Amino acid sequence: MVLIEFWGGLGVIGGSKITIRDGGHRVMLDIGMDIPSGADLFRLPVRPRPGRELADRLRMGAAPRVPGLFDPAVLAEGDPLAAPAEPTSVFVSHPHIDHVGLAGWVRPETPVYAHTDAVDVLRALDASGQGLPGGDPDWRRLTAGEQVAVGPMRVECVPVDHDVPGASGYLVHTSGGTLAFTGDIRFHGRHPERSWAFADRAAACDVLVTEGTTLGWDMTGPVRTEDDVARDFATALAGTPGLVLLSLYPRDVERVHEFLALAKDAGRTVLWPARVAAFLRELGVADVTEGLPQGDPGGYVVVPDPDDLPALLDLPIGPGRPDSVFVHANGEPLGPFEPRWAPFTDWLAALSVPLRQIGCSGHATQDDLHVLLERTRPQVLFPIHTTAPTRLHPPTGTTRVIARYGVAYGMDGREV
Repeated sequence: MVLIEFWGGLGVIGGSKITIRDGGHRVMLDIGMDIPSGADLFRLPVRPRPGRELADRLRMGAAPRVPGLFDPAVLAEGDPLAAPAEPTSVFVSHPHIDHVGLAGWVRPETPVYAHTDAVDVLRALDASGQGLPGGDPDWRRLTAGEQVAVGPMRVECVPVDHDVPGASGYLVHTSGGTLAFTGDIRFHGRHPERSWAFADRAAACDVLVTEGTTLGWDMTGPVRTEDDVARDFATALAGTPGLVLLSLYPRDVERVHEFLALAKDAGRTVLWPARVAAFLRELGVADVTEGLPQGDPGGYVVVPDPDDLPALLDLPIGPGRPDSVFVHANGEPLGPFEPRWAPFTDWLAALSVPLRQIGCSGHATQDDLHVLLERTRPQVLFPIHTTAPTRLHPPTGTTRVIARYGVAYGMDGREV
């Protein structure tokens, strides 16, 4: 019998972890760091204890107690999770911490797969000193359409559009039918054809597990696209006489390339923090420059280090300087839910630097999620990675199941 279990992503955005068990073998889809629904016990200023990072998280319920998944060397002495379980293979949808953050602690014999472009990002992060907690596993690369046998199961890699290279969904072909998993997906980015191709490939699947991030959001305004982001950045470059400060997510390499080109067209040089510059160079991004502005601040864009706010004092901004602006394009700090957001905005206010938020979401809109369901028409639907799973309304003939943590479900959606 095929069994499906959920170990994260329930009632929260992020932390996805799904296991599928069939014929004495186990597939794990995503292995993200848990995202708490309440206060995060491990948020700053808490510092993980070296060598005890996973054991402490498990003790406090901030990591999933999946039998036989983790390396016994990183578990507390006597933890029953150290006992081996059925052979397991892990498949990561994309290189964001809430989907890959626990991969460094899996058992050494457990293969961990991701799309080859995602592996490039993860290895560049590791090489620039920003690797996963516990160190990176021995990544196994996948290409579009490639299938991996795990016992009686076949796991198929299907690229989708998100805001990071190598984002993929998966089809898990089991002895009891096919389960499709979107990973994180959107249809309003630069490559919607990838996501719609996934929808077509997943059509008539037995089970669909989909992210539903935006279901809990107010979506009454117009949907912002990457074209809107690029236009607003170009406007800021042209309309700011002084320094333009920028926050964007370096793993969104496509946007990095677009912003570098826009800055060059505007006669500005982008200056990066050292660790970000090292990461981008590892990925082969050209014209990566560090340092402080020299001369006219209107000739530069500076990406500050979000963890070194006093370094803003070294920049030509504030009263008596040409007007500046801080352009926030989905970078760090991520938003008001982050502990770093309030100090960040306080510093900008104290230095008289206005903040403009110009980003767009990496997640499917509510309307697109419902079109996805119409295109796929699964027998069973599990909405995860959202605070509002009941707002995803299935088409006639599809059974929606709101999963419970650690409970086993059959391919028919019933608890076992």
